[in-house]
Amino acid sequence: MARKPSSADRAAPATRPVRAATGRPALTWAGKRPLDPVAPPLARPLRLVETHDLRAHQLRAHDWRAHMPGVARALPATLQDAGREANLLFHADNKDMLACLLANGFGGRIKLIYIDPPFDSAANYARKVTLRGATGGPVLFGNARPLGEQLQYTDIWAGEDYLQFMYERLFLMRELLSEDGSLWLHCDHRRVHYLRMLLEEVFGADNYLNTISWRSQVARGAKVNAFYFPFSTHYLEVFARNKAAPTTWNPVKKEIVLTEAEAAAEYMRDERGFFRTSDPGTYSFERLKALHAEGRLYAPYGGEVVVDEASRRVFASKGGNIGVKYYLKQGRRGRYIVERAVDNLWDDIPGLGTTPGEDCGYPTQKTEALLRRIISVSSNPGDWVLDCFAGSGTTLAVAQQMGRRWIGGDINRGAIQTMVKRLHAVKPPSASRGSGRRQAGANGAGDLPAVASHRFVVYADSAGCANDCNGLAQRARARVTVRRDHGATPPIIRVVVEAFVSPAVMERVRQAGPETAPRIDDWRAVVDSIMIDPSYDGVAFQPALVDAPRKRSGLVQGRYQWPAGPGATTVAVRMTDVLGEELLIVASV
Repeated sequence: MARKPSSADRAAPATRPVRAATGRPALTWAGKRPLDPVAPPLARPLRLVETHDLRAHQLRAHDWRAHMPGVARALPATLQDAGREANLLFHADNKDMLACLLANGFGGRIKLIYIDPPFDSAANYARKVTLRGATGGPVLFGNARPLGEQLQYTDIWAGEDYLQFMYERLFLMRELLSEDGSLWLHCDHRRVHYLRMLLEEVFGADNYLNTISWRSQVARGAKVNAFYFPFSTHYLEVFARNKAAPTTWNPVKKEIVLTEAEAAAEYMRDERGFFRTSDPGTYSFERLKALHAEGRLYAPYGGEVVVDEASRRVFASKGGNIGVKYYLKQGRRGRYIVERAVDNLWDDIPGLGTTPGEDCGYPTQKTEALLRRIISVSSNPGDWVLDCFAGSGTTLAVAQQMGRRWIGGDINRGAIQTMVKRLHAVKPPSASRGSGRRQAGANGAGDLPAVASHRFVVYADSAGCANDCNGLAQRARARVTVRRDHGATPPIIRVVVEAFVSPAVMERVRQAGPETAPRIDDWRAVVDSIMIDPSYDGVAFQPALVDAPRKRSGLVQGRYQWPAGPGATTVAVRMTDVLGEELLIVASV
């Protein structure tokens, strides 16, 4: 009988040598075109169209120029000149904006870039439009009624256009970063894996720092029962320009607030309060004696702390190891505050739904607490912070508050209007915030002022000029009186808005139908803001007065005055309705 072949009888399979892998994984798609970072595409021409002084938000009935120095000053000749004394806002395609910055000497000068780009969500994003007034909207039979929604931007892409769009801009951002700078890219589950690969290709896998998971919302309503679990997390991909520089990084702590019952469940307590203990490690005898004198040593099992001078030992009388006490900070209303290290799971920063006081009405707005942490970690006072998908302006507002220089941009006119109003509501940084640090060195920012500038300028391309109101006068009408009052001592200039009619708003009212159409009794319910340039030169709009109530229940004043200077002047009054339509009234007095 033939025997069954054993494993030893079987021929060994043929093998071929495995060569070491070369290169790295990379995404590819039809039409993939790398961008030459050394020679970026020629940007469309951008011109300065507005200058703003953040001290102009205060409405006063006396001399503006005494309180708002810098108004009606000579315009900077170049973008570099503007950047020496003002922050920068661009109303343009951000590819043109980034290329323009590189062409004007900003390469290698930006310490932090945060971007919240489109998510490729296959959706349109709109803001709710309401009339102004005590109820926050038009009133009919005592009920507030909004004027519907207004499209702000579209996040619908064909094929892999989205990847090419991001790919080109990431190259430009990399060239703008300083050697010790970093980029934070905000995204969600849809494209996070693709964007991580793009970032590794552009910045290098060795410059990857971390991926932050942020709980952006708490599932409620129907989302609680979503199949395959609800989506409640956003992601922050963090990359360094050159990790070996090393990258600017300021570790932060997070504070957790506990009730007395919660603190009692987790911590020990003595007459000074709740505490935890930590092993003293290599503390010297003298240091342990000092801690004992402060009442900060703990002995377990109800024992006492014994200090033996002869043997130079500190120990517990009933055995066990002594510990160093760390007490919780006591807050208000019987609360206790715990400081803990921040890791890459951020569940302590709420989304916008739970911070309605910050809501600007702009879709996909992010919270100030999120940007405050990012800016704190990756920049220092006086550093440049850039956001080229600025949207509602959260990055810019927080950077202004924290004494940073900032550059922002967006292609959407509604975003620019939202940012300008929001920035005028920001209080200037104070010396107590530590904004007096001057930056110098390899990032080329040695000419920065000691504090964040209170001025910003707006650049726009020829197609979307920020103060180009041609044609808008045909869509909106106003009755405005601008006159010089010689009877007053000293003479004053008065501006009185008597009426404002917005056909675009009235069309929305008409579409509501006769039964639900709101009644507009006060023209101010239609006006979102009024800005006045008392010395308009016809080139750039430089408002010295900004009347833009932050709350929807607020109304513009409509009457303004200031001491007249010698000689004739040209006054420009820009009125913006709740739909963002603008009307520019120009008068010589």
